[in-house]
Amino acid sequence: MHEELIANMPLVEGKLAEYVDKVGQRIARHLKKPEETFTFTVIDNPDINAFAIQDGYIYIHRGLIAYLKSEAQLAAVLAHEVGHVTANHHGRQKRAQVGSSVIAGLLAILTRSADVGEASALWGASMVSGYGREMELEADELGSEYLFQSGYDPQAMIEVITLLKDHERFEKQRAKELGKDIQTYHGLFSTHPRNDKRLREVVSKSGQLTKNVNAENNITPFRMATEGMIWGKNYTPSKIPENAYHNNQLAFQVYFPKDWPHSEQRNLIHTENTDGNVKMNINIMARTVDSPALFIKKNLRIPLVRKAESFIQSRLKGHTGFVPTTGLPDQRIAVIYYGRRAYVFRGEINKNADEKQANKDFLNIIRSFRPTSKRILTKQKPKTIHYVKATGNTSFSRLAKHLKIGKFGEGELRIINGYYPAGEPKPGEWIKLIR
Repeated sequence: MHEELIANMPLVEGKLAEYVDKVGQRIARHLKKPEETFTFTVIDNPDINAFAIQDGYIYIHRGLIAYLKSEAQLAAVLAHEVGHVTANHHGRQKRAQVGSSVIAGLLAILTRSADVGEASALWGASMVSGYGREMELEADELGSEYLFQSGYDPQAMIEVITLLKDHERFEKQRAKELGKDIQTYHGLFSTHPRNDKRLREVVSKSGQLTKNVNAENNITPFRMATEGMIWGKNYTPSKIPENAYHNNQLAFQVYFPKDWPHSEQRNLIHTENTDGNVKMNINIMARTVDSPALFIKKNLRIPLVRKAESFIQSRLKGHTGFVPTTGLPDQRIAVIYYGRRAYVFRGEINKNADEKQANKDFLNIIRSFRPTSKRILTKQKPKTIHYVKATGNTSFSRLAKHLKIGKFGEGELRIINGYYPAGEPKPGEWIKLIR
């Protein structure tokens, strides 16, 4: 699963990724079983999220790091996820199912701006609703212990929850003013109220441990590591798979497996494996008012689709399944609506091909399809985070107007600096700017 993720996901590399790994490994060294191996990965995604899969693979979105204020808070997020792994929450809930459907669901969630309802439809409750209140509390208790043993202030766990609750309040207010649905999703910590008595009790337990340390927050190292990091959408992806196909005219992209050559004609893209026994065509057709499922039945004249399922990725509607074929394995079919067009994916598997691997490759191709931002096409630079010292005249309202970061810019500045909903920075205090 990890190999699939890093092969298909844009990742943050360089000093920020190295810093996150350093913090994570510091936590791992202080576990009861220090021989356990952990891998910490930063996903180049603006959403607020972090998650773990089995065998010590921990992931954190760049978007969540942007809201944190100290190394201790970053350590709290990582320690919480480490707690899920060491407590074997995946196994206890029997949700760690390794397979192409799980990979596809993970990639679908991670390769777009996640809508909670859509993500739930793509891959069940384990990625969206967490592990349930008892397991979240257990992860917090373990995480707090790991923080303390590593020399960090366990209260950082409470600070992160407070920050995320402030963000939730802000997003609700923004959604109300814009007349839109709430788009908040915190993933971890989502089950906790702000003044959670049980949470404060489990965090306080870590302070009763016998080890005597001076709790650290490490604000300065965190500031240095996050200076210049991307804020919001990254219009210059840091990692693009080798065999990527970009259509600038129609503004979409799709990734083919490594070593699969591809060619294009008018309204057709063809790709196949090196043996030539597994092939896929992507036909570009005019869409209809019908659903993608009816498009397959009516426009493609395919009356029967086995294991059919609808999906949404990158906010685009799609439908996929298998077409029974005489003398050959069932063939993968999929339709994705984008703009005025229907993108029709047809997989072909010959008798001597590895059917399981072929269907895995087909699904990865389909799930990789997504629009290309006009800002990427015009090479517009993304916004970044920078630190400055406040003066006696500094106010978040004036900063937001000066930086021209939009109607809700003041609220964003307040949240990332820990001053939501009110208050102003003190003279000489380091604060974050978005520009």
